[in-house]
Amino acid sequence: MAINLRTGEVLDFSQWTDEEILAELQDLEEIYRVAKEARDMAKNTILARMEQDGAKLRMTDVAEVRVQMTSRVRDARLVEQLHDICPPQLRDKCFRTKLEPKKAGLNELAKLGSEWQERVDAIYEQVPYLKIEWREPEEHQSNDNTPF
Repeated sequence: MAINLRTGEVLDFSQWTDEEILAELQDLEEIYRVAKEARDMAKNTILARMEQDGAKLRMTDVAEVRVQMTSRVRDARLVEQLHDICPPQLRDKCFRTKLEPKKAGLNELAKLGSEWQERVDAIYEQVPYLKIEWREPEEHQSNDNTPF
């Protein structure tokens, strides 16, 4: 069950027209964008204050906040270079092998014959998704000189 945050009404999309659903979806996308911006600003402000105080823990009546660190790869090329010079006996401990299919290459492989085509087709499934291009409301301009 979903509730319209502005009106408080229950959103029962099954009873709505496509036009009504898309109008509501457009509003929800905007609300989501604004809420995400506000959330990120709030988190960044708390983090900046904690860093300024040298604090790893902030306790309030509302929440207990801890600063945690995570590692993120800075540059994939550096990973590849390190992989290349890493002693072979340590590679399995240091690196994961991640197989990622390349659609263009697999399409070429599929051209080798029907068996290859079947194998390539077997690894993919078609997944529907919506691509929505929001339209700006048309402004109805009144021109007294126009006969229509």
